[in-house]
Amino acid sequence: MKKQSTYLLFIAALFLWSCSAPQYFHDPVSRKRQKELRDTRSANVFGDVFMGVTSVCMAAAFDGDVEFYPTEQNFKKLKLINPTTDTMYVNMLTDVYWDENNYCDFMDIRIPPHAECKVMVPIAANYNLYFSTTPESEDDEMLQIYTSSIKHISLKPGMTLLGKSEK
Repeated sequence: MKKQSTYLLFIAALFLWSCSAPQYFHDPVSRKRQKELRDTRSANVFGDVFMGVTSVCMAAAFDGDVEFYPTEQNFKKLKLINPTTDTMYVNMLTDVYWDENNYCDFMDIRIPPHAECKVMVPIAANYNLYFSTTPESEDDEMLQIYTSSIKHISLKPGMTLLGKSEK
């Protein structure tokens, strides 16, 4: 009995941790947008599971075929990894609209040293990802990413500097 309650407590803690607000987002608008994306994705997954179970039950009850096609996935998790010993400051800018007036940008993401941050992003979106170990924007490096073709990014300072010579 004690073992079962330990497992249930672990599962509940894991569930609550995964549903917590994005802790590395320090811009209130970006934090709210990230929560909305997560909620939308969760609702889509729940709806697909419900429709799948209903379809199977109806097929069994009426001796028919299961005809269920899940909805198209619109969002995915992108893992940003900070391998440095400094806090990484990240801004993600895109031309994809979230609502009528606002882009699906994420500003002021602060990833602690040797940590990772999961960001929910729209699929098939181009992002300009600006990152640096300082909060000032003068020394930011930029990566252009396409969200459909990437799952994680290790943000190493100097990775975008090619053949820069010092004089």
